[in-house]
Amino acid sequence: MELTQEQRAILDGGDGEVMGNCLRTLVQYGRAFDAPRLVPIKSAHLTGSFKIFFYTAYYEIVSRLVDAGIKVKVPTTLNPRPGYDYAPQNRIVFKSQKWHEAQLEALGVTPNYSCVCYHGANNPEYGDVLGWAESSAIIYANSVIGARSNRNSIMVDLCQAVTGLTPEFGYLYDENRKGEILVKLDIEEMDAPALGFLIGRIAVDRNPVLTHYPFNDAELKNMGAAMASSGGVTMFGVEGLTPEAPDLDTAFGGKEPAETVTITQKDLDSIRAERDVQREASQIAFGCPQMTIEEVTEISRHFVGKKIAKPVSFHVMPDAADEFSRTDLYQEVLNAGVQIQRHCPLAGLSLRIGLGKKDVLTPSGKLYYYLEGTRYGNLDDVLREAGVLDG
Repeated sequence: MELTQEQRAILDGGDGEVMGNCLRTLVQYGRAFDAPRLVPIKSAHLTGSFKIFFYTAYYEIVSRLVDAGIKVKVPTTLNPRPGYDYAPQNRIVFKSQKWHEAQLEALGVTPNYSCVCYHGANNPEYGDVLGWAESSAIIYANSVIGARSNRNSIMVDLCQAVTGLTPEFGYLYDENRKGEILVKLDIEEMDAPALGFLIGRIAVDRNPVLTHYPFNDAELKNMGAAMASSGGVTMFGVEGLTPEAPDLDTAFGGKEPAETVTITQKDLDSIRAERDVQREASQIAFGCPQMTIEEVTEISRHFVGKKIAKPVSFHVMPDAADEFSRTDLYQEVLNAGVQIQRHCPLAGLSLRIGLGKKDVLTPSGKLYYYLEGTRYGNLDDVLREAGVLDG
């Protein structure tokens, strides 16, 4: 790998042992993927927002960075809190959470505590090179914004944040951002999270390009998150909608797709649990990735003047939750019995499921993929089971 004189000095300990180890980690990471050099990043996003017993090496490195007085070199945001105040067992498992948050903030990390960092706290532009972790944020940045990030892991994300560098390989190159699979849609009623879940299972690490559909921003966010979960997809395109897919020829770089598939309404509906199974769910969870202000406002309208039939939680971006709390609609939702949460539903609900609670019903393809004991329903299914939609 070609390194600058400044980078070699850091490796040799010029900025201290801890910083040298961070850069050495990135060099080794890059060499594994034949990266020719390290390049600057515009921002970072960290996944290591939880304090839980089995990440001991990570917490030790964070402490060493803090003790050395090191700060992040680029704007750096942070994934959601795990919900340590959600239930008694959460407070036990995440008992050191506040200590960890203080450590991260001492590094200069922006305390946004949201996986939807690209709305408000960390706004990249087209072509920006990023050092992000969190699969749902990466796929959105690559696909919807046209910024560039590889699918980085915990620890690598931290090293990128404090050095301001990332190895140049993968999705930083034009040739790796072209479509590989053409996805045709034969759908009457769109269910974007289910569609993303299906596409992920088909694509598996490849770049799908969808024929045109006028997805809104929330649909793009939730569809991409499901793709990234079920199939490790890092980038997708939508014909005439996403920046690198103005038309199919451009999206595929002038080549024919390696594979063409058609997804039908029957395929989408196959992801939904049967009505009897949905009824057995003891609670309903929205927001994985967390809900934006537009999402929580739109979905909350269904709850005005109603009372929920079973527990319902909205997992909302903290900034959006603050904004929502200042509206009249907020009190209407509380009156209906809905809980407004600001943490990660996957972490918050994992422990609850583990203690024998019944199934969770969700319209999130990502939560459905990752959380044991979860059943999927489209928005109408979930609203009906919540008791706010007839049918």
